Amino acid sequence: MRFTLFLLASCFLLIGGCESTKSTPKETTKPATPVVVIEAEPEPLKEVVEDENVDVYKNLIFNTKLGVSPKRPNWVLFSNGTYIIFPTGTSKEDMRKSALGFLQRFTSESASVRKSPLTKGWIASTPKGVYNYVALNQASSRLATDQELATIGLQNIKKDKADPIIVHINTPK
Repeated sequence: MRFTLFLLASCFLLIGGCESTKSTPKETTKPATPVVVIEAEPEPLKEVVEDENVDVYKNLIFNTKLGVSPKRPNWVLFSNGTYIIFPTGTSKEDMRKSALGFLQRFTSESASVRKSPLTKGWIASTPKGVYNYVALNQASSRLATDQELATIGLQNIKKDKADPIIVHINTPK
C-alpha cells in the first residue's frame, strides 16, 4: 500500500500536478487584504459621562468602590456620590434605566451614616436603598456629627435627582 501511494505521488509530480515542476515562472500575488467594515457607534447616552471626562470623577469612583461591599458588585454611581445597588446578574442597560427611574421617584427625609471602612469619608444610607458617599472635604470637620453628614448626603442625593449624571456603572469582572 505504501508503495502504491509512493508511485501515485511520483506520477502526479511528473505529469505536472505540482507548481514547482512547471518551468514557466508565475507572478507572485499578495494575499488579498481583508475588508474591514467599521460600523458607526451609537451616539453616547447624554446622562452617562463620556470616557474622557471620567478623570474628574476618578477619586469618587475609587472611594465608592472601596465603600461598597464586594458581595454587591452591581451598582450605579451618580456625579454627586449617590449610588444605587442592584442584584447580581443585572445587565448594565437595566441598571442604567432602573437607577435613573428609581432616583427620579425617590423621596426621603432621613438617612443613617456610617464610616466608610477603607476611605476618608462616610456613607449615608436611606431606608429606601439609596446611598451617598460623603467625602471628608464635604464635611465641616472630621468631627462632624451624624446629623450633619446625613444632611450632606441627602443634599447630594437631591442634587443628583435634579441633574442625574451617571459617572460609573459597576459590574463584576
